[in-house]
Amino acid sequence: MRAIDLAKNELTLHNYSCVVVHEDSVIMTSFESGVRPLIHYYENKSRNFSNAVLADKVIGRAAAFLVVLCGITSVYAEVMSIDAKRILEEYNIYVEYDHLVPFIANRKRDGRCPMEELSEGVKQPIEMYHRIKNWLAGTSSK
Repeated sequence: MRAIDLAKNELTLHNYSCVVVHEDSVIMTSFESGVRPLIHYYENKSRNFSNAVLADKVIGRAAAFLVVLCGITSVYAEVMSIDAKRILEEYNIYVEYDHLVPFIANRKRDGRCPMEELSEGVKQPIEMYHRIKNWLAGTSSK
C-alpha cells in the first residue's frame, strides 16, 4: 500500500483531522482542527522524518506553507484551496484532494478562515510559521 493511501485510510477510519505517515508507519495523528497539528509536527517531529506523507481534512494557503516547511512530500486533503494547491505544486509536492475550493471558509461559512487572511502577502514558509505562532500566542493570552 502506498503511504498516501495508508494516511487517507487512517484519516477516514478514525475520523482524525490529520495523519502523517513515514514509509509504512503512522507517526502522527490528531483530532485538533486548524494548523496546530502541523505546527506541532514541525516543532517536534519533522527533522526526524524526511519524505513524510500527510492526509488532512482541510488544506488552505497557511497549511500549505507549513507542509513545505515540514518537508512533507505528498499531501491528500478532503478539501484544498486553489492557492494551497498552487503552493504545494510550486514546491514539487505531490497533491491529491477530493474538493478544490477558491478559499477555505471560516467556521460560520460567512467569510474566509482566519489562517487564509493571515497568509495574505506571505511569500516564504518560515514567514507563515512566525505569523501563526504570533497569532496563536495572541489568541491564547485572551
